[in-house]
Amino acid sequence: MFTVVLIGTGVTVGAAGAHAQPAADPHQFSDHTAEFVPLGAPNALAARDTGKQLVLSPHGTRRSIVCRGDGITVPRYDCSQEDGLGWAPLHRTDTPVGEVWIYFP
Repeated sequence: MFTVVLIGTGVTVGAAGAHAQPAADPHQFSDHTAEFVPLGAPNALAARDTGKQLVLSPHGTRRSIVCRGDGITVPRYDCSQEDGLGWAPLHRTDTPVGEVWIYFP
């Protein structure tokens, strides 16, 4: 198990790997990388139908994405992506292809 420190928030996330289960408390950060699909991926238009979220980021899903909310009882919110220098926020935006989380360093 490793611990990820979110710089500037003082919050830590415990994750067992890239496909970790959501935290028991949906208001704590947890790893949701496996639930995202890069906007340019071939399966991006079907992402919503398969329960995935779209992300527009230069890192795609190669770097960890953490969010609050479990996407079931509490909608995902306050997402960030590790970018090699720390954590950059992802901003949720409605688009013609659905909701997209946009990397915004």
